[in-house]
Amino acid sequence: MGPKRDNRGRAIVRRRGRSVFLLLCCLAFFPLPEPSLSLAASGKAQKPGELLAFGDAAIVKGNRALAKKMAVTQALMKGVEDYVVNLLGSQGAVSHFERVIEEIIPAVREEIENFHILAEQQIGDRYKVLLRLRVNGSIIRERLRSAGLLLTETSPVKVLFLVSEIREGKASYWWKDPEGSRSLSPVELALHTVFQNRGLSPINRTLSPPGADQAGGLTSADLQDEDILKWGRLFSADFVIYGQCHISGNKEISLTLRVLNVCQGVQVCREFTGEQIEEGDRESFVTALEGVVNPLAAALCSCIRGVADSDREKPYPLTVTLAGMRMPKQFWRFSSFLSHDVMGVTSVIPSRIRDNTMSATVGFRGDQNTFISRVLNHPNRPFPLRINQLQAGMIVFDLE
Repeated sequence: MGPKRDNRGRAIVRRRGRSVFLLLCCLAFFPLPEPSLSLAASGKAQKPGELLAFGDAAIVKGNRALAKKMAVTQALMKGVEDYVVNLLGSQGAVSHFERVIEEIIPAVREEIENFHILAEQQIGDRYKVLLRLRVNGSIIRERLRSAGLLLTETSPVKVLFLVSEIREGKASYWWKDPEGSRSLSPVELALHTVFQNRGLSPINRTLSPPGADQAGGLTSADLQDEDILKWGRLFSADFVIYGQCHISGNKEISLTLRVLNVCQGVQVCREFTGEQIEEGDRESFVTALEGVVNPLAAALCSCIRGVADSDREKPYPLTVTLAGMRMPKQFWRFSSFLSHDVMGVTSVIPSRIRDNTMSATVGFRGDQNTFISRVLNHPNRPFPLRINQLQAGMIVFDLE
C-alpha cells in the first residue's frame, strides 16, 4: 500500500508542477490581471509557505506589457531561490552551491502554487513589481531531504517561547502553571507559525510539560536570565525567546523579544515593535499577530542562525567506536571515510584497539546527532552500519 500512495502523491506533484509551468508559460502570451487593491492594501500577514519578492525588467520599444511579464517571472524565481537558501542556511547553500543551482532550484520552481501582484510601477525605462507568492514548503523540504542537503547540513535549531500576554496591567503566561496550560495562547500560535515558516523548530511545550518538582521556583512573570536558561535546559532548547506582548484597549500591540543562547548562557539579540491591529475573533487575531511578529522574526532568525552556524564551526571531540570487525583494514577504510567524506570532520585519531573493536577520537564541527546523520545517510559509506550504543560524546557503530 505504501508505494501506491507514494506514486499517487508523485503524480499529484507532477500535475501541480505542470499546471504552474503552464501558468508561467502563459505569461508570455496573455495579459496579467491587474493587482488586487484590497489585497495589496490589507497588509495581510504571510502564511506558511508565503513570501514576498521584487522583480524588474527593462521596457523595450515601449512594450510595458512584456516588461511586466518579465518582471513577474523574475520575482517568482527570486522568491523560490530565497526560500531554498533560507531553508539551507548560508553554510548549506555555499557547501552545495553547484547542486543547488543545477538540481534543486530548477526542480522546486514547479512548487509555486499561486501568486498575487501587490504593487507595480514604471520607473524610467524599467518596470518593477512586488509579488506575494506561495510555495509548497513541505514538498520543497522533502526534495532537499531526499537530496541529502537539508538534514545532513544543519540540524534543526530548537527554540522555546517564554512570552507573556499583558492586558490592562494583568499578565498571563504558561509557565505559571506548566501542567495546567494545555493549549497555546494566540501569541504563542503566531510565534510558532512565523518562526517555523522561517526554518526554525519551535518546541511545543504542551506535549511534554516538566513536572512540578522540576519547575519549582521558575513561575515568576519576570524571570531572571538564569531562570530563563533553566527553562531552556528543561526542554532541551538551543535558544529561548523571552518577552512580553502588551495589548491595550485601543488594540495597540507592543512586542518585546529577547533571545538567549542556552549553550553559551548569554543574550544574543533583542527586538521591539509596536502596531495597531484589529483584534476580531481568535483566528483573525492570530493572523494579525503574525503580521506584528514577522518583521521581528526576520531580524531574530538571522541573528539566531548566525550564532548557531558559529557554534557549529567549533570542533567538538567524539569517541567513535567501530564494532564487529573481521579485519583491521575495515577500521582504516572507515577512518578514511570519516576524514575525507564526512563534512565537518576535522581529525580522526585512533585511540584504542580491543578484540574486534577499534576506537578513535573524532574532531567534528557540529553536534552528535548531525554527525550520526551524516555517517548513516552518506552515499559513500564503505559498509552498512547501525547504532549499537549512544551516550553523550560516545558513539558505537556496529558492522551489519
